[in-house]
Amino acid sequence: MAPRESLRALERRFPVPSTRTDPPTRSSLTLEGGFLEAWAQGYNVGSLIILILIVFCNYRPGILLHKLILLELVLALWHGTFIFAQDPAYGWYLSTTATLLFISYQIHNIVSWLKIRPFLPKWGSRFFICSLLAVQPFWVAEAWSNFEYFNNLGSDANERMRPWEALVRDPWWIFTTWKLIDAIKKTYSFKLWALVRINSRFAVMLACMFFSIAFLLTDVVINALRVTKDSGINPYWRFALVFKCASDTIFLDDFKSVLDDIVARSLNNTCGMAHHGSYSGGRNSSIRDGTEFIECRPMAKVSPHRPTAHSRYIKARPQTMPAPRIHVQKETTITTEPRKTSQDSYESKNEILPAPEPAVYRGSQENLSLGSLSISYVGSRD
Repeated sequence: MAPRESLRALERRFPVPSTRTDPPTRSSLTLEGGFLEAWAQGYNVGSLIILILIVFCNYRPGILLHKLILLELVLALWHGTFIFAQDPAYGWYLSTTATLLFISYQIHNIVSWLKIRPFLPKWGSRFFICSLLAVQPFWVAEAWSNFEYFNNLGSDANERMRPWEALVRDPWWIFTTWKLIDAIKKTYSFKLWALVRINSRFAVMLACMFFSIAFLLTDVVINALRVTKDSGINPYWRFALVFKCASDTIFLDDFKSVLDDIVARSLNNTCGMAHHGSYSGGRNSSIRDGTEFIECRPMAKVSPHRPTAHSRYIKARPQTMPAPRIHVQKETTITTEPRKTSQDSYESKNEILPAPEPAVYRGSQENLSLGSLSISYVGSRD
């Protein structure tokens, strides 16, 4: 009996033939398919929980974009838990969480619009939203087909609609990624690699965007070739989902605010290094040949005939600094004497300060100067 049971277990590791007519249920999962689905859902839930915690760490109340990103993650979380449901609740729970996932897809596209909107013209922003609204009937039909298919309600439209999901789900995300790279080159005159070297956090966000696009294209190919038709399990879209959510989470603000902040910090750091090298005079000083660099400040509009010191990295001419002067003050000794009341009293007939002797100035009055001034003391009068 034991060898026969082991053979039956090995048989369940292989996919169920595609000729089955029953919809996939919890009991119809093969052993291999159950392992793969449980691993994929665990990866989905664990990753999204970490991203939710990151959002809470950077969350600022009152900002719509932050609220939408948090809602997107919470709605996508539940579709990674239907592996625990048993028949017959398995199909209903799966379809309900799938509907929440479809809503999360639409919120992600709205978040993409809010992030890239500062770089779009007015007509481009309207076209983005109108095209997104135009595909909503498909998602209503897709949610209906999920309930019909996974609960054996009589329709198998989901098998024909599932391969078209990527066409009405991901073009807006691909456009957002392209527009961000284009804005970096045109608006900020930055090379992508230079910006990556300036800010590693931004580099991680770009990597997540590229990984998400790679996995969603893999999902399209897998569905087009019907590779997973027998087992019904495709974990590639979960990879794309997690990386898309991570791209929204790394920076919660719109892309223009993020890029402006990165560029401003880069310029401040560069100007601070130039200022430090000009005045510190230490071993890291940028002065090598007697020149100095003036502190970086915002550019000011001046006439061409009057140079200004407010531009960046202005190289000034070498200036000879005056030799320092040292002033030495001699020590003085202060002595105290007892005061004589006879001299200090108002009733005393002695004068407190004797009257100065009359002086006679010699020399020409016109050429009177401090150097030619001589004083002769005259004797007392008779």
